[in-house]
Amino acid sequence: MSLGRTAIYYRVSTDKQDFESQKVAIEKWLLELPAEKRPKGEPKVFADEGISGKTLNRPEFRQLLDDAMNKRFDTIVTYRLDRFSRHAATAIRLILDLDEAGVAFVSVTQPVLNLGHGMPFRKTILAAFAEIAEIERETIVARVRAGIEAAKKRGVRLGAPLKVDPVKQQAARQLHAEGKSYKTIAIALEISVGTVHKLLKGRDLAAGEVVADL
Repeated sequence: MSLGRTAIYYRVSTDKQDFESQKVAIEKWLLELPAEKRPKGEPKVFADEGISGKTLNRPEFRQLLDDAMNKRFDTIVTYRLDRFSRHAATAIRLILDLDEAGVAFVSVTQPVLNLGHGMPFRKTILAAFAEIAEIERETIVARVRAGIEAAKKRGVRLGAPLKVDPVKQQAARQLHAEGKSYKTIAIALEISVGTVHKLLKGRDLAAGEVVADL
């Protein structure tokens, strides 16, 4: 099965590095594919330079994900999984989100992660990833709840004047800084995705407000 409409993503962490080794590896991999499996048309290239993989706030990466969710291509090809994210669990969640959108993921230097639509064990690997993501979600939920309970015991007033208490607001910000998706944060804090958006764009906590240690 062809890769279909294909996007290529490159990332280097510092401006002293370059994309050359990644480009060579990906171009070689594409050339070695049987003709019927190669991309349909010229692949679209996205590249972030001098940005750490610990953050998802990368301009080209955000555009890549936006295009993927809008079904502008069928497959994303990258050099290694860590080009997507330095956090393996975050990268796994991204792969699962892409799969839901019908977009396959390929890491040219990690054969087990060549999750093209025609890969025989694709569904098995994605099922394993889903289990890992669920374990992580449960861990986040437990950590957030423990933090909220600890804050209550210290006398933190929850609720007013914010619609969602300051502890959850701080938790949302911390989880977002760790690269967690809005959906994951919403599930962990038992609030809507829309509320997560509002929390992350809302006002800073007032001076003196106490928050939980998460």
